[in-house]
Amino acid sequence: MSESPRYGRTDDQARMLTEAALLLVDARRKALELVRESGAELGQEERDFVGDLCTADREAPPPPHRCACPRYRGSGGDDKCRTVFPDPYTGGWGGEHPMVRCGHLKVAHGI
Repeated sequence: MSESPRYGRTDDQARMLTEAALLLVDARRKALELVRESGAELGQEERDFVGDLCTADREAPPPPHRCACPRYRGSGGDDKCRTVFPDPYTGGWGGEHPMVRCGHLKVAHGI
């Protein structure tokens, strides 16, 4: 087994951590979709829990995929999100390019 360059993890450990992170992102995205469909107004604590995940697509490379940004950081309007996060699709959590910038507009983010 080879060792990942980040945190001294094995390739299997880095792969499993990435898979776990993707499951969490998918679960939060599904929860956000359910809240939107319900039309319910959320309180601040509820919004903090559900979050405002980015729903935009990221372009290739690698193959196009959903952005995994956890929260919009910007002033709204035409100000693009400045959040930097580990994107598992581009090598995050132990890969070669672990951190990416969201770069999407506020309207691409959740509630």
